[in-house]
Amino acid sequence: MWINLLKTWLIEIPILFLFLWKIDRPINILWLGLLISASTWTFLVYYWYNFGGNIFLLELLVAVVEGFWVRSLWKTSWAYSLLIGFTCNAVSFGLGWLGWV
Repeated sequence: MWINLLKTWLIEIPILFLFLWKIDRPINILWLGLLISASTWTFLVYYWYNFGGNIFLLELLVAVVEGFWVRSLWKTSWAYSLLIGFTCNAVSFGLGWLGWV
């Protein structure tokens, strides 16, 4: 199960670098990306396995939370932060859904 978190990091952290490389140093993006993905991934997995529910709604909620994380950690606009959150989650979810990762 934890291998999925590693896969999420391998997908979402490079996307964070694409969006944030002009704003912060790479080491900060790496560590904060690890923190953001780990915090939202554990919530998602816990809720999904214990309560089930609509995975698309859960991913949408996680994308919004990650957008708030990005907004609170970097000086970006709300729209840009939510774009980062939605992009990271759409790509990681889509690749996982298709079975490519």
